[in-house]
Amino acid sequence: MLEQYFTPIQDKSIYKPYQIGASIMNFTLHFPEIYHGAIVLFGIADEHSTIDQIRKHLYSLVSSISLEKKLIDLGDIPQGDAPADTHAAIRCVTETILEKGGIPVLLGTHLDQGESLYKALAPQNFQVELALISAYLPLLEYQLLHRICTSEPNYLKNINVLGFQAHYTPPRALDMLENMNFNHLRLGALKTQIEEAEVLLRDAHIALFDLNAIKHSDAPGTHTVQANGLSGEEACQLARYAGLSDHLHCFSLLGYNARSDFNELTAALCAQLIWYFADGVIHRTTDHTEAHTDFVKYRCDFQKDGVPILFLKSKRTARWWMCIDHPSDPENKAKTITVPCTYSDYLEAANGETPKRYLDNIKRLV
Repeated sequence: MLEQYFTPIQDKSIYKPYQIGASIMNFTLHFPEIYHGAIVLFGIADEHSTIDQIRKHLYSLVSSISLEKKLIDLGDIPQGDAPADTHAAIRCVTETILEKGGIPVLLGTHLDQGESLYKALAPQNFQVELALISAYLPLLEYQLLHRICTSEPNYLKNINVLGFQAHYTPPRALDMLENMNFNHLRLGALKTQIEEAEVLLRDAHIALFDLNAIKHSDAPGTHTVQANGLSGEEACQLARYAGLSDHLHCFSLLGYNARSDFNELTAALCAQLIWYFADGVIHRTTDHTEAHTDFVKYRCDFQKDGVPILFLKSKRTARWWMCIDHPSDPENKAKTITVPCTYSDYLEAANGETPKRYLDNIKRLV
């Protein structure tokens, strides 16, 4: 059924045995079978270009025994006569990949295509946590995040926004971000504390990576010119954090513009972003509080209000979580939530201070 959406990949290159191109399962002569746990790539081809530039650089990267059994490339979906046609195709393809247990990776031409990935998660019947990496904050009316927040039926749990730049953010959008209690990490804070980004990506079910989050000198093949932004190294680190998330179902790189990627620098970086995302996936450790009990527990009590915070430190990865009781029903453990946090949050609580992350999550419970 999926084959009807795609055009075959035109690739006659000869690859060395250790390169991805020598082992990846792709749609050249025969449409590949999607299996549980596979990382399934597919792109959008517009009237001017395909993502073949990205594909060329990805196929030349080094593979591994673990990666050989993970990567599938379905090829490109031709852009529809109207955006709605393209969105419908993306949604159908994503839903099918998810049904088969694969992890869809969309290489798209516009940020709005990420909405189709979000809607494809509807049949999964759980509250969705979304992470957006972008220089912009599309929260105003008719923009991406606004449409997601107001869509019906609504199955949005939370949104985490990373890498946005204050000089591109209207005050009203920032007010909405604060009022809706969405987690956020501005570009400056992200660059000084990139480990904080791992916390915001750890519970995400879907990650939308807008390529305009990367500065122009590292990624010129986008639709806007960014004087500031993420470096290529930082972008790869974020992609790996996304891959490491045990909860992540979908990943995407959006906003690629081949017409302005004259030396294929952006294509080469996108290939590396996919590589690091895949590397994160193959190194997942099933390390979350519902998966095992290998945690060290730390209890911090406060003299002011007597409300304790229980911290959990994983023995597997040394990552931290905090348990937050519902303020109106603290005895009901069914209402207690467990959220990712950092060692710094624990140190704050141990010193008698209330971590900001704790207060932000209390607001969501009220």
